Amino acid sequence: MNEETELPSLSIRSYTRTVRSHAHPYYQLVLPINGHIEIAQDCYTGNVGVGEGVCIAPHEIHDFSANENAKFVVADLLSVPVQLQDKHSPIFQVNSALQAFLSFVEVQLTHYAFYGHSEVAELFQVLLAKSEVGSATGKGMTRVLSHIHSDVGGEHSVKNLSGLACMGTTQFKKRFKEASGHSLRDYLVKVRMEKAKALLRNTDTPMLGIAQLTGYEDVAAFSRRFKAYFGQPPKFFKRK
Repeated sequence: MNEETELPSLSIRSYTRTVRSHAHPYYQLVLPINGHIEIAQDCYTGNVGVGEGVCIAPHEIHDFSANENAKFVVADLLSVPVQLQDKHSPIFQVNSALQAFLSFVEVQLTHYAFYGHSEVAELFQVLLAKSEVGSATGKGMTRVLSHIHSDVGGEHSVKNLSGLACMGTTQFKKRFKEASGHSLRDYLVKVRMEKAKALLRNTDTPMLGIAQLTGYEDVAAFSRRFKAYFGQPPKFFKRK
């Protein structure tokens, strides 16, 4: 089977700290799930973290490296929306709908064979069409979002995250809401509940395991929060 007939393709990938360099005859989009990737190409050199993605044009040589623990959704495509075709502006924003989709893809590809791949790839391209060029956040906020998504269930305080972003707590709260559209508390609830729903729908992970992965010590507390957020108990979404 030739390369073109296998496109579009979505996959979960990790990289290494060793810098590699290559090119490919199709568009490649790299969208961080957690962590960031360091990339260098003709018109951009820098880090790409959670909340943004990078579009690599066909035949464009690029260098890349990342922490081995970072994970990315990689899309290999024959075409991309017109706003992403300018290789002088390769960074684009990942909005909340697309970020939620990436969480679904991560769970699906990690735990199960990806049936219905063509339909999922089509949905990805619909969501991608709504992306805007440019980074929506400063690098301080990109580090913060990458840190949160690397451990959704962790204890993420304003004090610790503002230190990571190298700013005071008042400035951090303002900048975080500008970047994410939510207060830190509301954002943590959102990403934890979306992660939980994806795990319920697509894996056989026990309820206690899902609770612990999303920052809750017991099933009862998790279930109360889940029902308050979605209006239905976790068992309503549980994979049959």
